[in-house]
Amino acid sequence: MNLLLLVGTLFAAVAPLEDTETLHPGVPAEIYTAPGRATTVLFHSEEKVAAISLASPVITYKYDRALNQLELTPAVLHGGVETNLNLRMGAGVYVLVVRVVDDVRAQYLREFTLAGEPGPDDEAVLDRAHPVAPADLDLIGAARTVERAEADPVFRQAHPNLRIEPIGRAFPWNGCRIELVEAAQFLDGDLLLFRLHWVNRTPDALYLDPTQYGLTAGGRKIPITARYHLGTGPIISPGQSETVYLAVQGYRLSRHNDWALSLPPDAAAVAGLGAP
Repeated sequence: MNLLLLVGTLFAAVAPLEDTETLHPGVPAEIYTAPGRATTVLFHSEEKVAAISLASPVITYKYDRALNQLELTPAVLHGGVETNLNLRMGAGVYVLVVRVVDDVRAQYLREFTLAGEPGPDDEAVLDRAHPVAPADLDLIGAARTVERAEADPVFRQAHPNLRIEPIGRAFPWNGCRIELVEAAQFLDGDLLLFRLHWVNRTPDALYLDPTQYGLTAGGRKIPITARYHLGTGPIISPGQSETVYLAVQGYRLSRHNDWALSLPPDAAAVAGLGAP
């Protein structure tokens, strides 16, 4: 039996956390501490820290596995120095840049979830999301926000309600492979934005209109609210590529569902329908 995950059912017993941020593998997150003070770094994740690499002994650390938290304490008496901690958690390495300062930037507590995991504040943000009419959905603006967030870590940190989940599933169609690259979720708008990409690697021009792309979750067809494509389509010449964004809004669905593409039949399959 295929079930759709409703984010509201995943964390019903978890109190929302307002200041939780998302850590992304290989993307540095800055933490400020001060001499004579301790900073707690709390991870809201099932993954535990398996290994820690400290670049310079300007700080000391203590990891509590039961609480899944780090205690960071400067080992110097003045600010103006920094180091990095590399944390192995699951399959990813997460980088903390720890800066020792003498001013009000010093932080006593930082809380993180890991990219690709549902955060404990997802339900609370979705509860506050207001439905948006399809005509009022700024799909182009949402797509540009995701593109910039992937390229600019500072910009991404400024959008705490944005989650980006890699999917990386390829679906064959007419000798090509159409990839469902990722799902971006704007929690405060209850918006899921899926990015598709493919290249026509055949010697023939292929016709594929954006309205012909469909989405399923757990085998169930999901209505698409809006579509946006980059390319010359709907006719894709040999060697040309196309990127398409599909928006699903207002259904309180999770980006962690088993998402798949549905596509029109191959040309050979269509031709075969008329065969005796």
